[in-house]
Amino acid sequence: MPKHPSPFLSKTKYLEGLKCSKLLWYEYNRKEDLPEIDAATQAIMDQGTRVGELAHSLYPGGVKLERDYMPDKQAEKSLKAAKLRKPLFEAGFVYNRAYALADILNPVGKDAWDLIEVKSSTSVKDEYYHDVAFQKYTYEGAGLKIRKCYLMYINNQYVRKGKIDPNKLFATEDVTKHADEVIPEIEGAIADMFEAIGRTDAPRIKVGPHCDKPYPCPLEDICWDFLPPKDDIFCLYSGTKKAYELLERGALRITDINADVSLSYKQNIQVSSHRSCTPHVDKKEIKAFLNTLGYPLYFLDFETLNPAIPAYDNSRPYEAIPFQYSLYIVKDEGAEPEHRSYLAPGDKDPRPEILKQLKTLLGKSGSVVAYNATFEKTTLRHASEAYPEYQGWVSLLEERVVDLLTPFRGFFYYHPDQAGSASLKNVLPAMTKSKYDNMQIADGNMASTEYCRVTFGKNIDEKEWQCVRAALEKYCDLDTKGMIEIVRELEKVCKA
Repeated sequence: MPKHPSPFLSKTKYLEGLKCSKLLWYEYNRKEDLPEIDAATQAIMDQGTRVGELAHSLYPGGVKLERDYMPDKQAEKSLKAAKLRKPLFEAGFVYNRAYALADILNPVGKDAWDLIEVKSSTSVKDEYYHDVAFQKYTYEGAGLKIRKCYLMYINNQYVRKGKIDPNKLFATEDVTKHADEVIPEIEGAIADMFEAIGRTDAPRIKVGPHCDKPYPCPLEDICWDFLPPKDDIFCLYSGTKKAYELLERGALRITDINADVSLSYKQNIQVSSHRSCTPHVDKKEIKAFLNTLGYPLYFLDFETLNPAIPAYDNSRPYEAIPFQYSLYIVKDEGAEPEHRSYLAPGDKDPRPEILKQLKTLLGKSGSVVAYNATFEKTTLRHASEAYPEYQGWVSLLEERVVDLLTPFRGFFYYHPDQAGSASLKNVLPAMTKSKYDNMQIADGNMASTEYCRVTFGKNIDEKEWQCVRAALEKYCDLDTKGMIEIVRELEKVCKA
């Protein structure tokens, strides 16, 4: 039997219910089966909290209500606080089994309020209208008069100069009309959601594109467990729409795809490779790519942080700021690689030191090899905009950059173990014995999260900082060393 449903539906649960009634059912009846929040998601949530707190500073004299996890008690406190006619932060109200906390309620006139919902994104998204509408529905039902509804989000054109200026960091858009258009749907939706929650078994929901919109669903391991552990049709390169069509026809594996199915050039290569269990190799194209490499070779990889609230002067929200690089230099064919690296020691802007070091290390000739090189080039370009004395050098350097992604994005080489992906995380273990298994830090998001945590966080002791530094060095080193291994493997397959 299902557990007794909560008498209230929070805004978060309501939005989950709009996404999928099955997800909502699990939240109330089988929450223990849902995955725990991972470090990357928690970091995003923590960043949202910091953004919200900064937005509060735009409303001096405001009152932040201490969170009470009993909605009725929170509502009682909030109604009492509303009588003060001051800006309210985290005020919560209930109505018709709906419960919502307001980022900001700002008093206007004698008896009205403006609702301000704060987001850490850089634009207004359609799903935000449902978010604001649910709040307005709840607050008005609880007795408040809502004059206007606003979405406050990050202005990504803001450039930090000294202390953060919240007035320039945030942009605001009136979404009252959009919210009002959605409100008539809410009461019926709430009733449907409680009906779904009260069912004995989870609603049967067919998988589809909605599973990833507007965000990936935590039920993925449950709803998608019918797929084989590898080579499933959703590995088809740039083929999500095609994969859903194939699923309707009963195909689960790439090798189940019949010859009469229309596929792109790259998808045909992929299917053939999976059927034969052998790599596809276009020696002519690979040789042409390798001929673009000129010694000395410089294999370069960055790790970056990109906070919503700029951490340093002359940087924008979400701008990628390099805090670490790993560089392997191969002076001549057959020469042993020489390693150089840098990891910023603290919270001081790392860009000047990285630009200074790389200008010396990268010389004036030879190919600079990066994987998905657009990222490295953009990172260096933005860094040089902040420090213009390096702009000329960066412009010349960009002409020397070679993207190691090219032969894999072009399917000059494809291995079935890549599972349709040309990312370094898939290509490296598919081509070589190098793997990212059992690493404390195993991807760029985790590297950024951990660096920011120990650099800007509180109560981080020296032992923990050194442990994270060691893990960062190991991870960045593997990415860069892996590029050397990939080039060597490409050379081998050309000679085979």
